Amino acid sequence: MSDALDHRLLDCVQVNLAELADRLHGDGTHLAMGRVLRFWPRPGADGLPTVEPQVDSQVAEAADLLGLRVTRRARVASVAELQAGPGCYAVADAYHLPWVPYHGKEHLQHSFLVEPDGDGFTVVDGYHNDTQWGAARPGRWPLGHAELAEALPDGALTFGLAAADRPAERTPLVQLADAGTYVSAYADFPDRVRALRGLTLQTWLLTRSRRLHAAAMGADTEAVRAHLAEWDALAKQVYVAARRVAAGRDEPRSVFGRLADCLAADHTAFDAPTPVTKSEVDRGEVPAQVRESVSAVIKTVLGAGPAAGDRTLGDIPGFSSFRMMEIVERIEHDLGVEFAAEDLVPEKLTHVDGLCRAVLDAGGSR
Repeated sequence: MSDALDHRLLDCVQVNLAELADRLHGDGTHLAMGRVLRFWPRPGADGLPTVEPQVDSQVAEAADLLGLRVTRRARVASVAELQAGPGCYAVADAYHLPWVPYHGKEHLQHSFLVEPDGDGFTVVDGYHNDTQWGAARPGRWPLGHAELAEALPDGALTFGLAAADRPAERTPLVQLADAGTYVSAYADFPDRVRALRGLTLQTWLLTRSRRLHAAAMGADTEAVRAHLAEWDALAKQVYVAARRVAAGRDEPRSVFGRLADCLAADHTAFDAPTPVTKSEVDRGEVPAQVRESVSAVIKTVLGAGPAAGDRTLGDIPGFSSFRMMEIVERIEHDLGVEFAAEDLVPEKLTHVDGLCRAVLDAGGSR
């Protein structure tokens, strides 16, 4: 695995193309994928638009950007048809892949590399993500023929990839469509559970692609950092909203205005300063008893609570969007409150005092 590759910037199709590119052309080659910043939705399932590209087009564009050449493309029905080797890149259903947390949980397309290893294979997968079923981390997994066959009951889409000339072009390519129809589609879709679940993936993809573009272009200004932080906060808020709606709770409609604002800010964030707004949640004191109760819940969920005087949760090992949701649900259960839908924003849920104020706003006193 490449130590110079920040796997957190890449989705599950990109990341193993990035691994190959850095192997063939040197550390940092993968950043060329971030030259393109795009918001170009296409029709998706159930009438909802999607920014998730189709695998063939994503591989073809990435190969051009990374200096890779597609030597073959084949949909194989079995392991016997695999041509395992240094450039064997495969995409299959993550539901069946035993090394990812989606195994037996969710159907989605997922990439990996397949290399021969003695009488079997080594699977290489650079994917890095935290999921509600556990963490996916980059690694190498030895599998025998029978094990890999079990992981590919429906076969796989495979590509042979080799080195080509690296393109000299390094200027950014920005393609941003109007966002109004896209936002409205998710805001007005009748099945609210499906809409918020779909939007969770959408905002996750949009957030990662913006972080990759900033890294590729060396855009590290205060304005860009603030814009990326806003995308991160939106993705977290949408995830929380999806969980709440799935549980039959109220929906925070503010996510759609925030999504529209983030997409509009894409047009200027990488070229001109944008206002930086500091969080208001840490102003003023909260009752000590409430803070103690909230801190106890945080410690129960994460295994470590905030130290005296700590305000944010991001520095506690193990904290993530999924743990954030567990903290919210545990606070509501243990303290006998129900947070207001509009309080379910990361600016509050990632701060100790923000959580305390949400408890107070919900009528809690301990």
